[in-house]
Amino acid sequence: MGIIQLNEVLSTQTYIFNEDSDLQMSEFSVVYTDTQRAGRGQGTHVWESEPKKNICFSIVLRPQFLPVSRQFLITEIVSLAIVDTLKNYIDKGVKIKWPNDIYVGEKKICGILIQNKILGSTFAGVYCGIGININQEVFNFAPNPTSLRLLLGKDIDKKEVLLSAVENIKQRYLQLQRGEEESIEKEYLSLLLFRNEMREYIYKGKRIFAKILSVNDFGHIVFQDEKGRIDSCELRQWQFVF
Repeated sequence: MGIIQLNEVLSTQTYIFNEDSDLQMSEFSVVYTDTQRAGRGQGTHVWESEPKKNICFSIVLRPQFLPVSRQFLITEIVSLAIVDTLKNYIDKGVKIKWPNDIYVGEKKICGILIQNKILGSTFAGVYCGIGININQEVFNFAPNPTSLRLLLGKDIDKKEVLLSAVENIKQRYLQLQRGEEESIEKEYLSLLLFRNEMREYIYKGKRIFAKILSVNDFGHIVFQDEKGRIDSCELRQWQFVF
């Protein structure tokens, strides 16, 4: 495992994805910066991060042992690893907002973006981009954000959080390699934000009341509406309301 530290970069995810074009980077290689100018989120979303205040990093995985059809397990283990990391600092309230945002209460503290390179039916590379709000106090456009500094009232060592997060990702990955899929899925579901709570959401552009039940093998959310009907949907069809 090696860590490439960059003083400034547009996006660690774009950088590592391009640097590994020949698939020669070693597994668990990390690209890290605390000044990211054009961080990426899901879809067209961007990640707001004040220079020198937070950590943004990407890590390479090569889960050739995992069927491509089970790729959502990577989302689960990376999400769990960040929860593990934050629990070193925060006693309670750390949850996973489906599919892979990390929240404390109803405020977002971490975003995760996962991209795959697939050759045939095998993962050539999985690139996990992670941004954790550490010492930022003022946010300009990020929706309902928080940071360790806002939660704890003191500055936190950014490098310490980075090293902990990388180690926790490695440990969760080894758990997956051992075949502990059922345990991983159960723990992920236990940490889902608002699971089994009847709440308002936007589904296919319309407001509904529903409760999240689970997540299926495709990573789609499974929910039950107020009339008792059970359905599932992908990310672009579902929106949380805060």
